[in-house]
Amino acid sequence: MRTALLITDAYLVGLAFVVGVVVYPAFRSVGLHEWSDYHRQHSSAITIAVGPAWLSQGLLCAAWILNGPHRPLALAHGLFALLGVVVTILGAVPQHNAIAAQRTLTNLRKLELWHWIRTLVWIAALLCVVAL
Repeated sequence: MRTALLITDAYLVGLAFVVGVVVYPAFRSVGLHEWSDYHRQHSSAITIAVGPAWLSQGLLCAAWILNGPHRPLALAHGLFALLGVVVTILGAVPQHNAIAAQRTLTNLRKLELWHWIRTLVWIAALLCVVAL
């Protein structure tokens, strides 16, 4: 279980760095006429990239909390995993909706801020597994 969770959490952190360093900054280079289609395609593709990993993280985290060693560490990991979902739902998703409607530099910066907050949370979850 530890190896699977380590791989899953490391994947999420790696994906977050690619999105934060490559994908979101590239949003600025997309023409305004192409933006709507581009953002829609990005949203579909990123869901495919993140969805299975999130499901895996949730299931493995639950298994760790219920059956695994070092229960306090498992609970901390669970809180970080849940916080990642909360930050996405309350921060990143509304900002994606904002840039879908109006792509401004301010909206892009807010999206990037929420993204880096989520990345830090995912790093914290990964560190819990590394500490196991």
